[in-house]
Amino acid sequence: MTGAGAVVLRPIGFVRHGYSDEEVRARDGGVDGVVEVLPEYAEGLEGLEGFSHIILVAYLHKSRGAPLKVRLRRLARRGYRLEDLPLVGVFASGSPDRPNPIALTIARLRAVRGRILEVGGLDLYDGTPVLDIKPYSPRWCVRDARIPGWLERLLGGP
Repeated sequence: MTGAGAVVLRPIGFVRHGYSDEEVRARDGGVDGVVEVLPEYAEGLEGLEGFSHIILVAYLHKSRGAPLKVRLRRLARRGYRLEDLPLVGVFASGSPDRPNPIALTIARLRAVRGRILEVGGLDLYDGTPVLDIKPYSPRWCVRDARIPGWLERLLGGP
């Protein structure tokens, strides 16, 4: 922390893939691309190549603001009209528009080539700053997770 409660974060790398923002939003399974790690952090990648997936902590540099109520826009692709979707608190959603525009994404790690990570399943825009990379382990998977009834009904279809 610096100053009066300010938090300073510096990117360790950037997402690169060349897809438009619209293409990224439209693909449920994400897109293929790379994470280009800055040279000063390359040494930190040692040993990562044995993992099948990584967790990317990213700064959502294109966030549109910080509403506290949102509609689950991704469900519009399931046939729902936006106005028919419930208005819920941002913390009950995966909306990229958040008070602190930080994302967690689990991506498939295909290869480590020097400071370039070849990945699949990215739901981050081209040029997104990456703040941290963590290995994913199935041991951390929550086996008894549940979702609220209102979301279960929506995921069942219109």
